[in-house]
Amino acid sequence: MGKDNNKSGLVSKLKTKLDRMLGRKNAESLGIDYCPQKQVPAARRAFRIDVDNMHVICRTPRVKCRVHDISASGIGFSSSKEFPVGTVIEAVLLWSGKPVLKHLKLKITRRTPKIVGCEFTDLERSQDKIISKIVLAAQKRMIQKKHSGKHPDKTEEEIAREVEAQKKRGIAPAARKKIKL
Repeated sequence: MGKDNNKSGLVSKLKTKLDRMLGRKNAESLGIDYCPQKQVPAARRAFRIDVDNMHVICRTPRVKCRVHDISASGIGFSSSKEFPVGTVIEAVLLWSGKPVLKHLKLKITRRTPKIVGCEFTDLERSQDKIISKIVLAAQKRMIQKKHSGKHPDKTEEEIAREVEAQKKRGIAPAARKKIKL
């Protein structure tokens, strides 16, 4: 409760100072409201990109789902199966039918009738690097498309090259149970 009083006191002080700076009288005061970020439903932690040819295969319940969007912090996919909010599932991320990330842990953060929203948990460094490459490559493609009017599709090639490079360097996730495809 003390924090709320401090925040409302701070907003009140800011209003008073702004009114003095602008030469306003109390009757003409500017209305400023403070809304904490947790109460704002549209607050996102990372830039999202829409994807067409990406799927997720969840281990339990065993289901293949189409990914709608992906960001550096999570994914959104559609599913006919029920995923309770708060559960952690293990999955494989497929791009154009090829596995890009295995042993991916997803925590269900929200569920709407059409979309399941997840955030990545316990990402290994190599997994995080691949996800970052996917998002960055898609952003570059969007910018190139916007500026040139063309549609260069090098994203899949870049991700495949990164996966192969990590295999050559011997970077692999810790040994775990394999998910059958």
